[in-house]
Amino acid sequence: MSSLFEKSLVATSLSLLAVQAHSAGFQVSETSVSGLGRAFAGEAAIADNAAVGARNAAALTRFNTTAFSGGLSIIDPDVHADVQSANNGAVPKATLEALGMSTEAKDIAPTEYVPSFHLIHPIDDKLAVGFSAFSNFGLSTEYPKDFAAGVGAGDTALVTMNFNPNIAYKINEQWSIGAGISAIYADAELNRFAGAAASNLNTKLGTSYTATSRVAHLKGDGWGFGWNLGVLWELDEDNRFGLSYRSKSDITLEGDYEGTSTIAVGKSGQSVAGELELNLPEVIEFSGFHQLNQQIALHYSAMYTGWDSFQELKATSSASNCNDGTAGQCLQKDENWDDSWRYSLGATYTLDKHWAFRAGYAYDESPVSAEDRTLSIPDSDRHWWSLGTTYTANDNLSIDAGFAYLDGDQVDGSEDGFAFSAGGDAYIYGLQLNYLF
Repeated sequence: MSSLFEKSLVATSLSLLAVQAHSAGFQVSETSVSGLGRAFAGEAAIADNAAVGARNAAALTRFNTTAFSGGLSIIDPDVHADVQSANNGAVPKATLEALGMSTEAKDIAPTEYVPSFHLIHPIDDKLAVGFSAFSNFGLSTEYPKDFAAGVGAGDTALVTMNFNPNIAYKINEQWSIGAGISAIYADAELNRFAGAAASNLNTKLGTSYTATSRVAHLKGDGWGFGWNLGVLWELDEDNRFGLSYRSKSDITLEGDYEGTSTIAVGKSGQSVAGELELNLPEVIEFSGFHQLNQQIALHYSAMYTGWDSFQELKATSSASNCNDGTAGQCLQKDENWDDSWRYSLGATYTLDKHWAFRAGYAYDESPVSAEDRTLSIPDSDRHWWSLGTTYTANDNLSIDAGFAYLDGDQVDGSEDGFAFSAGGDAYIYGLQLNYLF
């Protein structure tokens, strides 16, 4: 297996494995539980509660009293990845298993909890301010430590939180504009294990790794900043359109690295200071809302995500601290992602003054092309099927509940000589409280 990792011993990066638990890539859509019930169709235009502050700042002018929304979404994935062979097909699955390594990883994405908080306060009949705290991007994956492709799998966690104050101005009865800034906190950790590369690494580095030996560890956090703009066109009381833009953000994660790239410069078992640049994409969303009659409303959205900004992941340190073949470089991985689109369609049925029901469908394009798909990011197109309801207790208090089933395609790929297949589904549950003061 001498050619298995010639490209880089463990240059498998902060893998940011999206699996099938979120929107395409590693984007998180769960900013609103009422939105979850309609597959997030119409999010930039509906403004049925304060959660709209996370999607279109201009819609803050729809509120004539202070509004609060707080919610929690629970993401329960069922995702697997199977290695078919190693060393470009020369080492079959059976041989890897005979050597004591696992080739089938099940439930690699643990259950996640995504909170959100939104507040809108009108200053007068034209001006409103708001604040939202939510997550746009994140993931968590855990492969078995004895997984054959451990240098590209292992375990990974990325948590981001967006703190987003907004302001909106109503130009006239039809047009409103809004803007905001974002402070984004990110915290990430990865661990990688030798797997089938153990003997190769031992030969190159003089180590005594086994399949379950950790060969890379990276942990860091950091802040990034961005901005957002929005416009709302209220054609009349029953028809409106929203358009929003959220800028890309670059976050430098600062922390510690330990692995084969430190062993290569004589720092075996030592952690060294390093940093990794994380590029989060721009997002543009267009939404429409149409109240057909007193009971039925239709809504839709098209969302563009500029994933072409995510071309590589590279962790660096001082030239004397790391060398993975390039001085000062702890690890590097090309990603080569493309821009992607998400399309959604939903409907809301208002039964009476207490109950409303909704449903939605969305198609989510993957930003990863077939030739760039890897074990670290076996992303695929996916379909969303959603249901939800709102119970309005009185003029001030309402509660949203939502559910979505995400159907991800089964995909094939290769990474560092490993041929694999991956796929799975996810279930998302949400509960949200809304209050008008």
